[in-house]
Amino acid sequence: MKKLSVLSPLLLLMLPVCSFAGTLHFDEFGTSPLLSVDGMHVFGVTFHFSPGSADYNGQIGTSGTAVLVSDPLLTGPTTGTLTLAFDDPTPLLQFDLVLLSLDTLSDTLPAYTVALSSGQVLNGSTTPQPGGVYSEGTFLYTGAPVTGATITFFNGVDSFNGEVTAFGLDNLTYQTPEPATQMLFVGGLLALGVIGRRKILG
Repeated sequence: MKKLSVLSPLLLLMLPVCSFAGTLHFDEFGTSPLLSVDGMHVFGVTFHFSPGSADYNGQIGTSGTAVLVSDPLLTGPTTGTLTLAFDDPTPLLQFDLVLLSLDTLSDTLPAYTVALSSGQVLNGSTTPQPGGVYSEGTFLYTGAPVTGATITFFNGVDSFNGEVTAFGLDNLTYQTPEPATQMLFVGGLLALGVIGRRKILG
């Protein structure tokens, strides 16, 4: 009995760590002041953006003009590159993206390109919403776990001669380990071990 109470926490530590999908809505810190996303580390992901600057909690006026995203969201110029570095490999990466354009950006004019740490490169497309001023789309990757992704955006003139100068990214979803749950179990078993030991010694 005493031996079992000592071994149980050790055996539990050998079990796989539970994981869950977490989503950033970029409203975690409010809307004021604006926060530069470059170098930010939030819930297991580190952001980098260059050249120029992008805001973690920016606002672009999405109400009534966008369907997939809502203020606040990660905003910046399409001339920059956004890099995501995950603390732990994730087999899931998803986000919604808007570009300041009334055009459909697809295979011929990729709205954005995602280069995964695995070497895989994927293009994304966006479609304008009726009555809106933004072209929107959803990116979804599921597969072998990746440790990071680099996102570049269409920067130029669309087929309507509109300059695509700004982007917004929202609802960033990725898989992260959940050590807190495991530690709760370990703590509970340690407590049971202590109680069991006291009963034996008593």
